[in-house]
Amino acid sequence: MNYFGHAAIATWCGVAPAAVLGSMLPDFASMCGARLDEQPDAVVAAGIALHHRTDKVFHTLAPVAAVMRELEARLACAVTEIAVEVLPQLATGHVGVELLLDGVLVEDPAWCAGYLAAIASDATVAWIEEGAARYRVLLERLRSYGVPEDLKTVDGVMYRLRRVLGARPRLAPNEHDLVAM
Repeated sequence: MNYFGHAAIATWCGVAPAAVLGSMLPDFASMCGARLDEQPDAVVAAGIALHHRTDKVFHTLAPVAAVMRELEARLACAVTEIAVEVLPQLATGHVGVELLLDGVLVEDPAWCAGYLAAIASDATVAWIEEGAARYRVLLERLRSYGVPEDLKTVDGVMYRLRRVLGARPRLAPNEHDLVAM
């Protein structure tokens, strides 16, 4: 599940904006290349715990696994046709499904409001080393961007896949991988 999906679940659970923020922090940490420290704010820590519980359930759901396998199979067909590599194929299938799901979830005004309240929250978040500076840059970008409405479009999902996986040489999809999706 991607960060907006985590915000939707946390909002659905009726938790405070700081907990909704916490539910997205593990994804934010990956996005900005930082590591979370032990959290002094119990509400933020509860959100992080919710993130991990949600992921544990989400990734074992039969429909989720089936959709990921279907997308991976479609990409596998492209391996011989347009030289899609296996690791980018798996990463594209996994992350692509999560982004496509977020594109559906952004349709709900309550979840969008929960997300916006969370990223506007002034909750204290503890980071290891230079993580705080990286997080501030990411948070400002997220705040200026607002709800990720671009995930409703194929171009938006493709852009995000390039951005998310492009910085990881072994997982980075090439243009052929993305066309195959």
